[in-house]
Amino acid sequence: MIKKITNYIKKKIDRKLFSLFLKKIDDMSLTNLDERRRNYIFNYNSNDYRAEKNNIIFIHVPKTGGASIDEYLRAYESNYYIFLKKSNHNAVSLLCPPEEYKYITFLREPVTRVFSYYNMSLHNEYTPAHSLANKGVINLLKYDYQVKNLYCQYFSGYPGEIVNEEIYNIALKNLKKFLFVGKFENFSESFNQMCITLKIQNNERPFVNKSKYNNLLKNDDKILIEQYNKFDIKLYDNYFNTIKNIKN
Repeated sequence: MIKKITNYIKKKIDRKLFSLFLKKIDDMSLTNLDERRRNYIFNYNSNDYRAEKNNIIFIHVPKTGGASIDEYLRAYESNYYIFLKKSNHNAVSLLCPPEEYKYITFLREPVTRVFSYYNMSLHNEYTPAHSLANKGVINLLKYDYQVKNLYCQYFSGYPGEIVNEEIYNIALKNLKKFLFVGKFENFSESFNQMCITLKIQNNERPFVNKSKYNNLLKNDDKILIEQYNKFDIKLYDNYFNTIKNIKN
C-alpha cells in the first residue's frame, strides 16, 4: 500500500515537473506543448467517441457559459452523455453525425468569446495559454488554435485543423441539425428553452461566471480578433439569422 501511494505521489510530481518544463519551452518558443499534453491526458478535443442514440451530447466550447450547463445536465438529464475522463471540451464525433444523434450547445458572439478566453489566460498562470496571452492578443491569435474559428473546428468534428470554406460548411450544416442551440447573450431565455426541449425540470438557475477582469477590448484588438475568426463570425451570424428568418 505504501509503495502504491509513493508511486502515485511520484507520478503526480513528475507530471507537474514535466508540465513546468514544457511551459518554459512554450514561453521561450511560442508553442503550446503543455496544452497538447493536457488535452491528451484529460481526453479533450475528442472526435471519435461513441454515444447512444438517446444520449444528449453537449458540445461545450470554452467561454460560453458551458460549465454551469454541464453541471446542471449531469444533475437533471438522465440520458446525459459523459465523456471519457469526464472531459468538458470536445468536438462533434465523426462517428455520431448530428442528423442521427442529439447534440446541444451554447454560442457566444465570437469576438467577446475570444476576448474572454484571452482575459482568463492572461490573469491565471495555471492556464496553458498564459505565456502567450502575456505577450499580447496578437501572439495568442497566432499560436493558439482555441482562438481561431473554434466553433467551426468543434462543430465540423475537426478540432485543431485550419478552418477553410469546406470545414465552415460542414460546421454550419452540422449545427443546423443540433437538437438545441442556446445563445449566451440571452442566457436565461435560452436556458428555459433548453429545459423545455429536453423535457427536464427547471427549478434553479445555473450560475454563469461573471468576468472579474476590467480589461476593455481595444479597437485594434477587436479588429485582430475579427480577422482571425472570420469563419466563426460568419457561422454565428448565419445560424441566428437563419433561425430568425424561420421564426418570422
